[in-house]
Amino acid sequence: MAPTTTRRRLLAGLATAGTAALAGCTGSTPFVGRRLADSETIDPEDAAAVTIAGSVGDLTVTGDDREAIGLEIEKQSSSVRTDLEALELESDRDGDVLELRATYDGETGWFESEPAMDLDVVLPDGLSVERLVTGTGQVTITDVTGDLEARSSTGSVEISDVDGTVTAETSTGGIEIEDVAAVGDVTASTGSIEAAVPAIDGDTVLSASTGSVEAALSPTIDADLEARTSTGSLEIDADGLELTEYRREDDRVSAVLGEGGPRLRIETSTGGVEISALEE
Repeated sequence: MAPTTTRRRLLAGLATAGTAALAGCTGSTPFVGRRLADSETIDPEDAAAVTIAGSVGDLTVTGDDREAIGLEIEKQSSSVRTDLEALELESDRDGDVLELRATYDGETGWFESEPAMDLDVVLPDGLSVERLVTGTGQVTITDVTGDLEARSSTGSVEISDVDGTVTAETSTGGIEIEDVAAVGDVTASTGSIEAAVPAIDGDTVLSASTGSVEAALSPTIDADLEARTSTGSLEIDADGLELTEYRREDDRVSAVLGEGGPRLRIETSTGGVEISALEE
């Protein structure tokens, strides 16, 4: 049976009881513009997974022992003329996947940028995360389940304590990964990568264009290892790693890790590459 899709609007604008509208100076940090903040809960019903997307704003997702999804939402704009009620969080249902998406239907004037929606999401333990996406903002996720894709165009990505295979991508910003079940492709165009790699699932690439790549590999991984850098140092600490058929040519290294297997490529164009054993 084909998946069915239903749509409902979670927030028609945050001008409700408990909403905070702030302008001017907050604490010691001056802020000129508008802010709206509120809290919301969602019953996931029988959903098995969730995806969350926004064009501008930070996404923070954590797991907890609870039944409902908890949301802390803050909308803000540098312009006092921006209609923040036109920035809404909508919910779509596609089969057993619950999709949360921030959408903006307002107008953006000269020298004004689209308002931001920061989302702090707490998920029930049994609800896995499929995808987190933001155009401009930081993505942070910890203590969740499921094979996860995290992506930001401009902003860092931080991932920890995920019971699943993790893939991550950012155009401008760094990526940090630790305490996950396995690592898939990780790409940063301008930014560094730090990844603890306990396992891989098939051919895997850790790649930066401008930035360093530090990879701590589990001694239990079986792979055909390739590492290279065009401009920068290339350092491999073999202590704790079973490397055979080791070959080095200036800016390139190849070796068999363990018994060999899928291709594991670790590279950067401008920056250093450091490979070491993951302490377990």
